[in-house]
Amino acid sequence: MSKKVTIKVSPKKQSVKSVKAVKGKKLTVKWAKDKMASGYQVQVSTDKKFKKNVKSKSLPKTSYTFTKLKAGKKYYVRIRSFKKSGKETLNGSWSKVKLSSKVKK
Repeated sequence: MSKKVTIKVSPKKQSVKSVKAVKGKKLTVKWAKDKMASGYQVQVSTDKKFKKNVKSKSLPKTSYTFTKLKAGKKYYVRIRSFKKSGKETLNGSWSKVKLSSKVKK
């Protein structure tokens, strides 16, 4: 007799390496690579709880530059990795929230 066992492994918790305000209302976010992840989800928001003014992006690389942000505002940044397994997507938990410096014009 054989049994089928399904094991779900969520990706590990990510951490934001750096958040840099770049001239031209841009914010560059960098994070560490997770070999087990198939991609990352990054969010920036002017709200600490990420309820309003949220910009989100899913991508396979370890850095991203958000554009068209409001100059003079500080943004909160968080990231999580995800793993695609067949039709299912398993998300890791969100990183600690990091506050950026003021976005430059």
